[in-house]
Amino acid sequence: MQIGIIGAGPRGLSMLERILRNNQTNQSLQIYLFDVVGPGGRVWRVDQSTDLLMNSVSQQVTLFTDATLSTDGVVSAGPNLYQWAKKDGPSFVEEQSLNKQSFFLAEMEQLGKDEHATRCLYGLYQQWFFTELKKEYPNVITFVPALVDSVSRVESGFYLATDDTTFFVDQLVLASGHWENELMNEEIDLADYAKQHDLFYQPPSNPADVLVADIPANEPILLRGLGLAFFDYIGLLTVGRGGRFEEKENQFIYHPSGNEPVIYAGSRRGVPYYPRGKNQKQGGAMARLKLLTTENLKKWQRKGELTGKRFFDLFKKEVELFYYQKTIEEQQLAINPVEFEQVFLLESTEECLANYPQLEPFIWSWDSLEHPLSAFPNDFEKGVRSFLAWQINEAEKGNDTGAFSSTLDAIKDWREPIREAIAWDILSVEEYREQLWSWFTPLNAFLTIGPPLRRSKELAALIDADIFHITKPPFEIKRARGRFWIETENKQLNSRYLIEAHLPINSVFYSKNTVIQSLNKNGLIRSYQKTEIDEHYFSGAIDVNHANQVIGANGKVIPNFYCYGIPVEGVDWLTAAVARPYTDAWNLRQADSIARHLLTKQEKTNKKDS
Repeated sequence: MQIGIIGAGPRGLSMLERILRNNQTNQSLQIYLFDVVGPGGRVWRVDQSTDLLMNSVSQQVTLFTDATLSTDGVVSAGPNLYQWAKKDGPSFVEEQSLNKQSFFLAEMEQLGKDEHATRCLYGLYQQWFFTELKKEYPNVITFVPALVDSVSRVESGFYLATDDTTFFVDQLVLASGHWENELMNEEIDLADYAKQHDLFYQPPSNPADVLVADIPANEPILLRGLGLAFFDYIGLLTVGRGGRFEEKENQFIYHPSGNEPVIYAGSRRGVPYYPRGKNQKQGGAMARLKLLTTENLKKWQRKGELTGKRFFDLFKKEVELFYYQKTIEEQQLAINPVEFEQVFLLESTEECLANYPQLEPFIWSWDSLEHPLSAFPNDFEKGVRSFLAWQINEAEKGNDTGAFSSTLDAIKDWREPIREAIAWDILSVEEYREQLWSWFTPLNAFLTIGPPLRRSKELAALIDADIFHITKPPFEIKRARGRFWIETENKQLNSRYLIEAHLPINSVFYSKNTVIQSLNKNGLIRSYQKTEIDEHYFSGAIDVNHANQVIGANGKVIPNFYCYGIPVEGVDWLTAAVARPYTDAWNLRQADSIARHLLTKQEKTNKKDS
């Protein structure tokens, strides 16, 4: 059997490993792994800036399965990123021809298990992972360092064409990551305007690929977006230009090099993402669910009592219960936590809290979280700086002892019920569009997919140094007199430089990925559509069934074609998360299920043919 895997990032590598480990009947395999950059892929490439960090701590990053794997696949344990950096990593780095060898050796020596590694170090971990597999299966794996330009289907499989070679495979897995899109809507107008007036306009992209070095010192630039990509630019535009941060009494002070531009940044929400709380969780420790357990969800589903609205109402109550119990613990309030839980679960939130006036100063408000500016003072710049200080203070309390920080981390732990709700199709089209993708997903990103705490401290220092300025929403870009303009509280600002500080959306129709373009052209994929009698929702994701088999343009399943990860974001949810050890990691479960499905199906085909 010949298998093609397109994409050699974490998901492509996990798929490769799961196929190899689960081949218990010793089928004859030849696996082609395609990636123009190399193992680790473009996002995690080794030659990117060392100023770019992961947003998961090193002990919570792995490519290996462990005893918690629930899909019955073959478990093959191995070191997490932290363990690898302390044991196998240094010798592996010393064997490589790397320009930054001394940097990586120093990083591994200094790296703590609750600290954030550079993205390129995670890329090296992935290269080592691939090298170990290649040593064990030297005649099975062929790495192809090229883009797949086209995919065509024949009755028995697929032809994959690169610049100079064509490969035939029986089974195909698409596991590509983030790619740029063709320009759309306002982006087209902004790009045309920039071209006409010799301006710099950067559409949504991975910050590691943006040529920020071309931006002159002291030049005002506009950054639209305050999420993870925005925080990447903090390192690229400051330390990357010779500046340095100094930590004094747990606060950062920035010493400029004089080569920095002056950055004006903003977004519709108006404030930066919450930083990750200081990690206090060891091993596979996760917040425990009280309401949305799998058993409860299955029971309510069987009874027909589980709608999208009820699910999110229960999710909110789950979060609030956890927060109030943690608040009782943190503030050492004279409230019995067991008694409180019983009352909270039986009564409405308002009725319950009326019985506990001690909690009044600590009320959880979804509306305030979603719209933080409602509590801001008139002076926006002072307000946002105070809000940033509050975020940092809460994150410093830790994700097990600080009530607020622990709750945000619990929401991160509770991704499984969301995925179950999606898989069971309990959401109506309206709930799917409005509740899941328009409300919860951006709010979840704002609260739980933020930067390392260090980045928020750096931003505070840069605001104090008058290098970064957070401007009041809505941060609308206007075009006039050969410049880009924004309005702030007191004045209008203009710049020759505008950067969209966010990643491209997932889109079957607009992707520049040559594979997706070819699959689209040849009718081998379609956009996921959720449909009811009079409502339709197109997500932009590649449509797949529950086994992650791709559904073609004709609406029929292509049985020997699988896709998972970023291209199916919109069918699956939160596909970019890294695998965390000892938690039955969803992406490793998914890779394992696809691999075993693929092998079992091919084995049956082989028996039938013989």
